Amino acid sequence: MNNIKQINNYVSGIIEDIKKNGDRAIFKYLKRFDGIDLSEKGYKVYQKVIDDAVDQVPKFLKNAIRSSYSNVLKYHKYEYSQIKKIWKYEKDGLKVGQFHTPIESVGIYVPGGRFTYPSTVIMTAVPAIAAGVKRIVMVTPPKNMSSAVLFAAKLCGIEEVYCVGGVMAVAALAYGTKTLNKVNMIVGPGNAYVNEAKRQVFGYVGIDSLAGPSEVAIVADEDVPANYVVADIMAQLEHDPMARAYLLCKSENKISEIKKLLPKEAFKQLKIEFCSLDEAIEKVNDIAPEHLELLVKNYKALLKNIRNVGAVFAGYQTPTASGDYWAGPSHVLPTNRSAKFSSGVSVMTFLKRSTYIEMSKKNKKAYKTIATFAQSEGMQYHKKSSEIRI
Repeated sequence: MNNIKQINNYVSGIIEDIKKNGDRAIFKYLKRFDGIDLSEKGYKVYQKVIDDAVDQVPKFLKNAIRSSYSNVLKYHKYEYSQIKKIWKYEKDGLKVGQFHTPIESVGIYVPGGRFTYPSTVIMTAVPAIAAGVKRIVMVTPPKNMSSAVLFAAKLCGIEEVYCVGGVMAVAALAYGTKTLNKVNMIVGPGNAYVNEAKRQVFGYVGIDSLAGPSEVAIVADEDVPANYVVADIMAQLEHDPMARAYLLCKSENKISEIKKLLPKEAFKQLKIEFCSLDEAIEKVNDIAPEHLELLVKNYKALLKNIRNVGAVFAGYQTPTASGDYWAGPSHVLPTNRSAKFSSGVSVMTFLKRSTYIEMSKKNKKAYKTIATFAQSEGMQYHKKSSEIRI
């Protein structure tokens, strides 16, 4: 608890400094945390720098990033086509309905540290593109400013890229500086400090979620190749020391086989349980994992009982990595049991729902009802505003 309070106070101090001092504070923290002095050339990344970086990306990697971009864009465009953008119904002269409009400006936070993440550029920017967001801003720490990340940004048509991460980036996106104009929403994963910064600015700007450490639950049967399970567990745990994996398996022999193949250090981040498939699904609904792998032969029979999960990876041939990089849906998903009440980033993340109401003089009875209700609450002008229309 004390550590949480320390993070809270530390983050709020940086945010207040940036609100007050803008770019001057940004440069101070870039020097302190990242060891670079950008006070002369600034932290905006200009097109020439991006173009020069793109030339350095190997052809095979460009092709992989293009393939990912294409699949993700195709998926989210199709998602957008399935959304009813506007609907209305009319009864007794009353017209009511709903319509969607895209958020006008979005900041995508692309984390960096142990690894660089061009995939996160695609997985945050493309759903926003498909939703019709006009202005997309990318912020990322200097350590993540790789040629592949900049190539992904250019592929997505992102024209504003800023070399700043952590709390500073979130504060700049939320409140604006001379260099970086503020946005209406911030999306993308980050560490505990980024999460706390997003929590503190929420309400002034929108956020997607408060992402915790990455997690996977694997439901396995006796027929799955043990090396598949081991590879998928280790893929999850390599994110960081806080990442979690759960193995729920109906075969004690298979569990024993898997344990023999796992390195000792994996067990610090891994929980293994022997249970039936039905019991496993109930445990999954309680864990509400970010990723769920159904490494079972008859996975279709289990789908109808799954309620709380970020993304499902169905069958022996579908590793979580397929969703991380290529399949289509965004890999920014709910963590820390938040799949019980929230969803991953999608086109819907970037659309606002507005309601529509239209009354007419035919609604005399309704006006009287409204006036009665207003009178009961002591709202005299509410009552009058309805009565004068009768």
